Amino acid sequence: MKKKLIGVLIIVCSVLMYSIGSHPLKNQRSTEEVLQSAWDEFGLFSYGIGETDPVISIGMDKTKSEEELRRYLNDNLSEEAKEEYKVEILKKDINILERQHEKYLGSNKAY
Repeated sequence: MKKKLIGVLIIVCSVLMYSIGSHPLKNQRSTEEVLQSAWDEFGLFSYGIGETDPVISIGMDKTKSEEELRRYLNDNLSEEAKEEYKVEILKKDINILERQHEKYLGSNKAY
């Protein structure tokens, strides 16, 4: 009887520890979700999360506030992401980028 009780107790503890450890915290969002939510608010036109280099590279409209974006990222990225990645922000004129993109699309239509 005691052996069965101990066995059941070990199984229950194992399942409980696995379920707690395998689920991220509900209020913790992934790095991708944080960057996607910042897309419109901060005038982002591109971002990339490095797989080989630990860098989050962000391209943003030069008229938007880099300081506010950094504050937003600091408040919303997980501690692990802040420790793992270096954030690199490139600011450019959105109008020039849109013209370059249109030119790129036009050159691809010829093929």
